[in-house]
Amino acid sequence: ETKRLLQTAAVIGVNVPIPLLQAVAELPEAALHQGLAHLQAAEFLYETYRFPEPTYSFKHALTHEVAYGSLLLERRRVLHARLVEALEALAPERVAEQVERLAHHAVRGEVWDKAVTHCQQAGARAYDRAPLREAVGAFEQALQALAHLPEDGATRGLAIDLHLTLGHTLRQLGEYGQSLTLLGEAAARARALD
Repeated sequence: ETKRLLQTAAVIGVNVPIPLLQAVAELPEAALHQGLAHLQAAEFLYETYRFPEPTYSFKHALTHEVAYGSLLLERRRVLHARLVEALEALAPERVAEQVERLAHHAVRGEVWDKAVTHCQQAGARAYDRAPLREAVGAFEQALQALAHLPEDGATRGLAIDLHLTLGHTLRQLGEYGQSLTLLGEAAARARALD
């Protein structure tokens, strides 16, 4: 169970809030604390915060990478998907401030509907703060996630919005050719929808 706990912590990230770990690991509280004590004694994790919520961190980046890499892909996907649910459930009032984290886990958990939403929100947030490259990456991920959803009127309309937003952002970065291509795709999609 200690190895599984370490792997679950690795999916959460370098910093591991205990309430989140408990929600995703699905272990009884006693087993969770015993496992954390073993991981701390082995110097894999160390306590970094007690307040506002107890948080552990990986002592070495390499330990984090090895623990994450040792997970089977399907298990990793399931844990990322559980993390999306846990993040939304544990702090619904903080969803907006954690949108990048939610987008990351939704894409890796292949929770495509939430990936589209959170990636789009992350892109808009990055755009508002001015790291336009970050916004482009988030909007591109939203488009990739959208391709996994059934094509209906809502997803077609969202695809047009994403193409327009991404095209506008690329234009601001001086990438006019790519911007025109995306705007042309948005126009073609709009014509197809009348």
